[in-house]
Amino acid sequence: MTSQSKQQATTIRTWSFSQSLVLWGSMTIIGFVALLPRVFGLDDFYTIDEGYHWPGRVERFAEALATQDWAVTNQTGHPGVTTMWLGSLGRWLGESVGVYDPGWAGGGATYLGFLRLPLAIVNALAVVIGYVLLRRLFRADIALLAGIMWATSPFMIAHSRVLHLDALLTSFIALSVLALLVAMRDDDHKSVPWVIASGVCAGLALLTKAPSFILPPLVGLLMLLFSPTAGWWQRILWALRHYPIWLGCAVLMVFIGWPAMWVNPIEAIGSIVNEIIRNGGVPHHSGNYFLGTPVADPGVLFYPAVVLWRTTPLTLIGLVMLLISLGVALRKRLAGNSAALSLQDRELRVVLALGLFVMLFILMLSLQPKKFDRYLLPIWPTLTILASVGFLRVFTYFWNRWQHHTHWFLGAGAVILLLNLSWFHPYYLAYFNPLVGGGATAQQVMLTGWGEGMEEVGAWLNRQPDLNRGPVLSWIPPTLAPFIPAENLVLDLREENLERATSYAVLYSRSVQRGESIVAEEYVRQNPPLFTVQKHGIDYATVHQLPRPFDEPIDAVFGDGLYLRGFSHELVDNTLVITPSWSIQTEQPGNVFSFVHILNDNGDVVAQVDAPLDQGMFATWKAGRHFDSPLPVPLPAELPEADYQIVMGLYHPADGVRLPLQQGQALPEELDGPGVIVLTTLRLSR
Repeated sequence: MTSQSKQQATTIRTWSFSQSLVLWGSMTIIGFVALLPRVFGLDDFYTIDEGYHWPGRVERFAEALATQDWAVTNQTGHPGVTTMWLGSLGRWLGESVGVYDPGWAGGGATYLGFLRLPLAIVNALAVVIGYVLLRRLFRADIALLAGIMWATSPFMIAHSRVLHLDALLTSFIALSVLALLVAMRDDDHKSVPWVIASGVCAGLALLTKAPSFILPPLVGLLMLLFSPTAGWWQRILWALRHYPIWLGCAVLMVFIGWPAMWVNPIEAIGSIVNEIIRNGGVPHHSGNYFLGTPVADPGVLFYPAVVLWRTTPLTLIGLVMLLISLGVALRKRLAGNSAALSLQDRELRVVLALGLFVMLFILMLSLQPKKFDRYLLPIWPTLTILASVGFLRVFTYFWNRWQHHTHWFLGAGAVILLLNLSWFHPYYLAYFNPLVGGGATAQQVMLTGWGEGMEEVGAWLNRQPDLNRGPVLSWIPPTLAPFIPAENLVLDLREENLERATSYAVLYSRSVQRGESIVAEEYVRQNPPLFTVQKHGIDYATVHQLPRPFDEPIDAVFGDGLYLRGFSHELVDNTLVITPSWSIQTEQPGNVFSFVHILNDNGDVVAQVDAPLDQGMFATWKAGRHFDSPLPVPLPAELPEADYQIVMGLYHPADGVRLPLQQGQALPEELDGPGVIVLTTLRLSR
């Protein structure tokens, strides 16, 4: 080998090593940026679907695997198999360190965090794999920017952290489409492994959720339009050679991954069809909400609104830049520039293929009456990719100037994006695009709240000394029950439960928007909230107390808004128990005592009791508090048969000064002093 050849070989090895170092460095950055927000603090709150469905499905799926009862792995028509496999792995991890399913109530979210962990890791890993595929489809700078935007998308992160379907579906669909596009850049010999990889990812998507059924027709269409051959006949031949491989791998993956297919494939497939028709094919049973109005079906404008509010400013601006750049190129093409918008441009073909996927997916979902923002999640990686292309087409000059510092520049950008994410942790679901008003406007446009915030409601309730005075009424009880003691019942906030003696009532944003129980909501809102959960402009939950029940109305007000609604009384042996129903109308210090006097015909006090209005539970009273502390009055055994007046008043224990009666019929002062009201007359019989 000549010295010149040796020098060239050394140069090639040095360049190859440098390129590998850059690739691995970029993968490390993207992996770190993707993983950290997805796995940190997973024991936060229960989403609605986690509260009602997924931990139980995982438990039954895992038990079916352990007992080899393969038919029972058909738990739902979604079919959610990948979610249950990964959740079962998380269940095993939790049990290996002594964390077991605590049941529905009072157990917190530690166990749920273990169930979520494998899903979060897989979704983070998908970002890294997606970046590697993007390196084969685009320039390195586009791939890196797209990878970072994918990794830091708050909407993606929010769903990547929960025990659910949509993020896994998104990961598998994205990898399937990207692997297919890589396959269509290479010749036949090199394309087959990528077709196989795409088919395997498609099979995993099919095992996850029914919207993945768009993949078989989509893949066929993409092969016909964008295969690496010229002419329709050649493209058809290319598709005929590769589509059966792709479809076979997808079907094989479904069969291997779902044990129910081994023993009863017809029933398994039937459950999917039933899910599509009877669940996805009808509006949600609780309704929906769009543009300030409860609706059954939000209509065709819903998903464009989701794109506006759920993307980041970076993504939205990048998409606009892409449309502008394509418009300029189209104008040049029409003016006679044959190089503009040439399908020989490989990156342009990828952009068009991804754009076609986005449009078809939005169209498919828009035709369905059941709509939620998370259903659109599978296009999110594609949107970040297209936005990256748009940015770099417009800012080519600036990027060329900084080309030697690109990786450092994007690394610093990733740190900034992580700092932004830390501001929203763990409420990534609360992120809405600030360019269109953020969460404050989003709650006027679409449903907000999927269970987040209920853990803060639970923490506040746990600090209330009167929590055990009755059950808590709440919408979506399974999202609250894990965060309060198991002995405290959480009942659904419905009209028929309003007459119960309860401790607290919780209103939640999603149910308020839908108008799920207007009568119950209006009744609860008559009482000012004692606690409010507000995050990033979104009013998630309010906690109220309902008036304590009573038998006899009084309608009296003492002092500064101490409202006596009524009372109940009961004679037990020689003890008269008076239970007043108090409502606090204005915020004020506590430590006010009440007294009950029993007066004979001469106005003499023959029995009495004094006690704190709230049993000494609160130092201050907020407007909206309600008390019903029982007041037992022992009656002297020698009391003769007669009629006795039962009277009540309030005073400050520090100086004994009574609170004035502002509303109600006062007893004459000469009988028992100022600020006294008659409750009732007791006829005592011996």
